[in-house]
Amino acid sequence: MSLNDVCVFFPAWFGAVATMLVAFLTAECSGSANSAVIAALVMSVVPAHTMRSVAGGYDNESLAVTAMCLTFFVWCRSLRNERSWWIGALAGLAYVYMVAAWGGYTFVLNMVGLHAATLVLVGQYSPSLHRAYSLFWIVGTLGAIQFPVVGLAPVKSLEQLGPAFVFLGMQVLSVAERLVKSGGATGAEAWRIRVNVYAGAAVAACVAIAALAPTGYFGPLSVRVKGLFKMHTRTGNPLVDSVAEHQPGTPDAYWRYLHYSYYVSPLGFVVSAAHYVKTRDASALFLPLYAVTAYYFANRMVRLIIFLGPIASSLTGVGAGYLLDDLIDNARWAQRYLVRDGAEGDDSEDDSSPDDKTTATNGKEKPAPFSPNLAKKAGKKAAKSKGGSQGSVADDFKAKMIEPLVKTYNSKNGRATRSFVCVVLLLWGCSHARPFWDYSQMMARGMSQPSVMFKGTLQDGRTVMVKDYVEAYHWLRDNTPEDSRVMAWWDYGYQIAGMANRTSIADGNTWNHEHIANLARALTAPEEKAHRVIRHLADYVLVWAGGGADDLAKSPHLFRIGKSIGHDTGTVDMYEIQSKFGVDQYGRPTPMMANSLLYKLVSFQGKVSEERFREVYTSKFRKVRIYEVVNVSQKSRQWLADPENRMCDAPGSWYCPGQYPPALAKFTGIIKPAYRMPAFAKQQIEERARREAEKKEAAAQKAAEKKAAEELRKATDGQAAHEDL
Repeated sequence: MSLNDVCVFFPAWFGAVATMLVAFLTAECSGSANSAVIAALVMSVVPAHTMRSVAGGYDNESLAVTAMCLTFFVWCRSLRNERSWWIGALAGLAYVYMVAAWGGYTFVLNMVGLHAATLVLVGQYSPSLHRAYSLFWIVGTLGAIQFPVVGLAPVKSLEQLGPAFVFLGMQVLSVAERLVKSGGATGAEAWRIRVNVYAGAAVAACVAIAALAPTGYFGPLSVRVKGLFKMHTRTGNPLVDSVAEHQPGTPDAYWRYLHYSYYVSPLGFVVSAAHYVKTRDASALFLPLYAVTAYYFANRMVRLIIFLGPIASSLTGVGAGYLLDDLIDNARWAQRYLVRDGAEGDDSEDDSSPDDKTTATNGKEKPAPFSPNLAKKAGKKAAKSKGGSQGSVADDFKAKMIEPLVKTYNSKNGRATRSFVCVVLLLWGCSHARPFWDYSQMMARGMSQPSVMFKGTLQDGRTVMVKDYVEAYHWLRDNTPEDSRVMAWWDYGYQIAGMANRTSIADGNTWNHEHIANLARALTAPEEKAHRVIRHLADYVLVWAGGGADDLAKSPHLFRIGKSIGHDTGTVDMYEIQSKFGVDQYGRPTPMMANSLLYKLVSFQGKVSEERFREVYTSKFRKVRIYEVVNVSQKSRQWLADPENRMCDAPGSWYCPGQYPPALAKFTGIIKPAYRMPAFAKQQIEERARREAEKKEAAAQKAAEKKAAEELRKATDGQAAHEDL
């Protein structure tokens, strides 16, 4: 098996593992084996998961979904009972795995922190919860900070401080409870101790924040995170706003990627919430919280529907599993009481009812999942504990309203009605299972199609396979030197690196917005000015042409992104941009666009000077054009090739922010500072300068010693000659 085969099947392998983990998570949170099986069946085909697990779709998100599901499952497993808290450390390791896979690890961290905090708020704090979460946060944070791109973000970034505060809050709660227990305090005295501890911790936190905030210790929210809480296209970063995947989620998108599970999931949400209310099982609260959080973020950014795939599958499984479990439960009840005993069942207090039995699903000693008799039993226990004393208003309400409803719910007619509804809904689900399967298969085939080649129809009606992009990349691979640098819009960076095996000026990673903005400024600048800059950076320029989603169609976004940095910064309105840098209703370019390098490279109506850019390749259907940069600066090329100038955090490391050649410093009209220099880079520069200074000092000292020795030798020779005379 070749490395290429591994990359092709990598998403499918991890997609299968993610499906299995969703089943485990569903079983852990619901206690229902039927729900787990149905959840796995849905997860295996739902388009929201297929879009990142289809074979050939090699991407870090293919691994990230698996890492996310693993972290969630292990975290919920750590809350199973008082003895399983140590599994929180394994949840921390799974989280570190997620950090290594994808930048969306912040969602996983905050999701676990939210779950732990909610459990405390609803009165379910326990020593085991404290230990499990503490282990998760400590192990996860220690592992996360080992990655250079993460650094100290878990304890500095506003995006990740929430879980850190939950961790600190857990320690405060633990201290308070220990003081109460050690002092044997009860009632008001216990609360006095707690309030004192909480107040002291709050004062200490406020003092620490007030001391650290002015120093710039706390990092700001990233632009993508801001976009989750702001209206689309108003994040302040036009690069983020220009990406189609960053648009808000819509009902059409939910239907496209979730299909029928979009309508079944609400039933599962209600059942999961009711299951938690009845069982008070800590892990049962996770699914409702996950659903609300994931839906909110997917509603803000359509790309995050990837988060909805696992939870939609789980909730679909829980909803359908509840119907199946209830139908089976009613059938067993009918067999036991109607056929054999002929009893009503609801009037009997025999504790051998199937609903009253406990199950050890997943090793938990808890009532059977979704048991309708839990409220009835709780009411009986409360009545016994009262011992005939006067009941409260709540008990009165329960006796007059809740218990009659429960009695009706468990009566023979109630069970018959429930069974009929379950049968109808299950038949409806079965009738829609085949359309759901067919739709998912159709989507899978569509997602399996390569994005760099497609079928097209010629004017004479013939259908052809358009391979312009692949053939252009292969031309680069076969006809350019191996060390060639290719300038293209960042959308195609990964394709150039992967298929052409050539260095791309900007790849598909958007972490450095300023660098991509400089690329946009160079492409949208006038030809002569653009060439002065590009000759220091690239050997070839590749553009997409031929209409459709070519570079001219994207040019307003390029202009807007370029305007976001420099002296005249600011997010420019798209209508204003198109009036300056666009085309009119007749397809004629504005003067600024017609004079730009991008228009001359892409449009067949424009033409660049062969003294600056020489066209060396045009694809068969004119979808791609490649130009060779004339008069490339060899001095800048050699400077960039020097490993000393790559600014990596360690020799041979993959984390190299890089820097521009010194020759570009004079082109301030186009190139702007591309990044904030990392701390390690400053230290490296200072260390390099110190070594150079020490080297010069040592050389100067050596030269002085050599000169002194030479003078001494001459003096000695002169004295010897004088003595000879």
